[in-house]
Amino acid sequence: MGAMSKKWELPLGALEIEAKAVEEGVRLAWDLGLKQIIIESDSQIVVNSIRDHHLAPSSIQKVIEGLIVDLRSFEEWKVSHICRRSNSAAHIMARHAKFVIDRVIWVEDTPPIIAAQVQHDVLYMTSFRIN
Repeated sequence: MGAMSKKWELPLGALEIEAKAVEEGVRLAWDLGLKQIIIESDSQIVVNSIRDHHLAPSSIQKVIEGLIVDLRSFEEWKVSHICRRSNSAAHIMARHAKFVIDRVIWVEDTPPIIAAQVQHDVLYMTSFRIN
C-alpha cells in the first residue's frame, strides 16, 4: 500500500534506527487508512520488545511505549521477525535513505529503487506455489 525512505540526522545505533523505522511504518500505515497491519523487522530485540514492551532495552523503551499506544488504534496487528536476507527490498530501501533529504513516500506504487527486487521476489514465490 505504501513505502517510505527516511533519513535521520541523529547519532543512532542499528537497534534505535530499527525501532524508529517500525514507528514510522506504523504511522504511515495509519495515515494510509490501514486498519490491519503486519509489522516485520529483522531485529529480534525490536520484535520481542513490541510483543512484551517490558523487555525493551532502555535505548528504545520510549519508542516501544509510543508504538504500543499507536497500535491500539488498529483493529488488528501482528509483529514478526524476518531475516534480513528474506527481505532484500526493505534493506535496499534502508540503504536508499542515506541519499534522501528528509523522506520520500510512495503510495500504491512500487518505489523504482526496489522494482526489480520485488519482481524477483514475486517470481521466486510463484515458482514454489503448490498447485
